[in-house]
Amino acid sequence: MANFNSEFKKILKELEDNISDKNALETAKVEMLKLYNLFFDEITDLEQTINDRMVEMAQTQLDIEEKLKSMDKSIKNIEKDIYMEDEMDNGDYDIEIKCPYCNETFTVEMDDLTSAEITCPECNNTIELDWGADCNCGEDGCDSCSLDEHHCHHEDEDDDM
Repeated sequence: MANFNSEFKKILKELEDNISDKNALETAKVEMLKLYNLFFDEITDLEQTINDRMVEMAQTQLDIEEKLKSMDKSIKNIEKDIYMEDEMDNGDYDIEIKCPYCNETFTVEMDDLTSAEITCPECNNTIELDWGADCNCGEDGCDSCSLDEHHCHHEDEDDDM
């Protein structure tokens, strides 16, 4: 830009050196300044247009990045669902157990749960595991049945009367 200003000053100096009529010189200078201002107005407009487009592009890029994040999250969830099914098919998944005695939550692999009980690693108490085995009591969700014996320990409801 400094080069442009120095060149403009040289042109004005050339006009002064070559035009002897003072009115003609002033008219030429005024017209050159008008041209100079028109040129810079045009450059300013172009600069504003470019800046506006850059802002639009930046906003579009942010929108695209948000959509990509959302898509990435969805893909990860789909992968998790797919691979979780594979793990379940292979029996390679973990189960969280909360000890009813000390409230410690611990994780065991499904393959390690072959019996009806497990020992809490924190308090060493034995925890009976309810695998939802059916009993012959006829009640849904009976927690009183022994898994080893498969018979119900319910009190006879008729005895209460």
